[in-house]
Amino acid sequence: MNSKKNLLSIATAVALTVVSGAALAEYPEKPIKVIVPWGAGGDSDLTTRIWADAVEKELGVPVVVINKTGGVGVVGTSFVANAKPDGYTLINAGLSNMLVTPNFSNPPYGFDSFTPVVKFTSVPLAVVVAKDSPYKSFDDFIAGANSKTVTQGSWGAASSGTIMANIIGNQAGYKVKYVHGKGAADSMVSVVGGHIDSAVSFPPAFGPHVKADRARVLVMDQKMDAFPGVPTFADYGIKGTFGGWSGVFAPKGVPQEVVDKLTKATAKAMQQQKVLDAYNNIGALVDFRHGPEWVKDLNATYEIYKEEAARVKK
Repeated sequence: MNSKKNLLSIATAVALTVVSGAALAEYPEKPIKVIVPWGAGGDSDLTTRIWADAVEKELGVPVVVINKTGGVGVVGTSFVANAKPDGYTLINAGLSNMLVTPNFSNPPYGFDSFTPVVKFTSVPLAVVVAKDSPYKSFDDFIAGANSKTVTQGSWGAASSGTIMANIIGNQAGYKVKYVHGKGAADSMVSVVGGHIDSAVSFPPAFGPHVKADRARVLVMDQKMDAFPGVPTFADYGIKGTFGGWSGVFAPKGVPQEVVDKLTKATAKAMQQQKVLDAYNNIGALVDFRHGPEWVKDLNATYEIYKEEAARVKK
């Protein structure tokens, strides 16, 4: 009798293990939604769509990118913070919505509302004007901003673009009047349309306009082969690093197995030349990171912005 009970217990344990393994192997068994909290055509949107297209081939299910704008990224980011942590609703994460907004405003979510999954690209910030702008150099721009009101596009008073632009302006000795749009792409449309004088922007948003000879880059955070001859902020004695990044986070509480599967799919995608070429074509630098060391760096950067926010509020 005991022997039969033992055999039954063993059989039950094996069955549970198989069922558990099968359940885990099923992820993903339906489409995955990735919310981009910014407008279409910007760096966050473009970099996420390239990632989604590549990893869906590895995962075997559609990875659908959805733009959910509003509140300087707060609407879309909050939506995902409150989503079920099952790996089927993800958020495009970046400097602005994850590290800046939680420190410089009071959104209904925090950095700790999410589990970091992967970072796939980084992008240098730049000051951009229309091709027919009277500002032919950053020196011209500084002089113009000191002699009259110069407008500059960004994507919200508490956004990473405005925070970084303020630091740059303070060090260079000028001030601008901000005109806030839905994202970097929106600001660039206003620049080339002649509605504003300039914009702080990233290569995926301003690159197409520069290539089409509609815009000119005056200065940027680091040199890029795609934009030869453009000086850097450091060339003007401006200290600091000014750039954005793009990645994917999941709601806090998502199983580690889900994070591992998404990371593995991303690692395979990042080995494909067509994916690397796609990022290069939009001016994004591939910067694939994940795991404890990356999360440690994220936490350290978060603290830097927390200190800056405390200084500004004094």
